Amino acid sequence: MTDKKLLKYLKKSFEPPNGEQILTPVVLTDSKGKYLQAQCSLPIENSIRWWDKSGRNSKQGLKWLRDNLETEIALIGNISLYIWVGTCDLTEYNHPYIKLRQEPEEIVQSVINNFQKIAEILKNYPACKLTFFEISPYSIYEWNSRRSHPDIKQFIDQDITLVKHILQINDHIRYINNTLETRTPGFSIDLFHPVNTSKKESSRKAVDQYNFSLYKDGIHPDINLARVWLRKIAHKVKNDCW
Repeated sequence: MTDKKLLKYLKKSFEPPNGEQILTPVVLTDSKGKYLQAQCSLPIENSIRWWDKSGRNSKQGLKWLRDNLETEIALIGNISLYIWVGTCDLTEYNHPYIKLRQEPEEIVQSVINNFQKIAEILKNYPACKLTFFEISPYSIYEWNSRRSHPDIKQFIDQDITLVKHILQINDHIRYINNTLETRTPGFSIDLFHPVNTSKKESSRKAVDQYNFSLYKDGIHPDINLARVWLRKIAHKVKNDCW
């Protein structure tokens, strides 16, 4: 997708919800949260609570819920909880660069296990709802390129591996959401553009499939993408909380 198409999406009218709000929407996420919060304008967008922390991975998100969920629900009432972590599980940050973590297959399974444990926790709160948000593909290459890494070409293959494992996690997210009778908004589709079929499979890069220029830095959404993702979350919140 392009910025032009994102703006076209944002021109669509949004009908505010009717009736009484029954749940408080909460997004547990990493640093993505602050980029979306900065774009809140509609009342329904401002109704969303953000439990965000930079660098948070799925294990840390699980621990935070174990330590705090009971208290938070006692304070704000029943919630519709949206889990949007996993980005920070797959890559390692060594200032100022990132790289793919070793043994990514094991990390994928760890993320899946953490999500299952989160779902078990929420079973103790039957009046609340739970949805897992998909992980949007991102680019190690773009992040490091913008920080002038001296050996940038090595990250082309890392991007391909990264996207493969993101898609594996997203497959499980769809599965677990099906068991919860819910769905994730489609975030990845906003980055997707058709593959150049004239290229051999072995010569394709992740950037051939995804428009990473819609990110500020290869990872975090720029303004228009953040607004689109926020609007998609608003539609989900409207259906879940009213």
